[in-house]
Order: sequence, then structure tokens, then C-alpha cells
Amino acid sequence: MQAVFYSQARNNLRDLINKVCDDFDEYIITTKDDKSAVLISYEEYSSMKETMYLLSSKNNRDRLNESMDQIENLKFSKREIEL
Repeated sequence: MQAVFYSQARNNLRDLINKVCDDFDEYIITTKDDKSAVLISYEEYSSMKETMYLLSSKNNRDRLNESMDQIENLKFSKREIEL
């Protein structure tokens, strides 16, 4: 994650947007009064929002954790899905 000042971000906004969208870079943009914001791609933002939604339910969170434990301990079975 790189940090840039607001004036630099404003002058190079198109380039920053291209970098976050194409390379999944992240930028912290700060103002002279020490306020900060993060610039990320919409794709990354959507992914984060979906993860937060899935983890917001205790049942989902428990099921996901159980599944991850099964994978880590190689206690799962592989199944083919017929379409």
C-alpha cells in the first residue's frame, strides 16, 4: 500500500485508478489536515463487502470456519457436480 498526498492524487487520478484496477494496488490519500482515505478497485471493494456480509452471520461464520478446518486437516471429500 502506497501513500500519496491529496494534491498528487488529484493530479494523477487517472493513473491511480488504472493502477488500482489493473494491478490491485492500494493507495492511502492524505490531506494536509491529516485526514486519510483509501483508494481501491471496485472489484476489491465488492469482494470485501461480500466477505463482511458472509461473516456477519454467526451461522455462516461458524460454517465457513468449520469448512476451513476440514480443508486444513484434509477431512473432506471431492464430488463432481453434474450439470
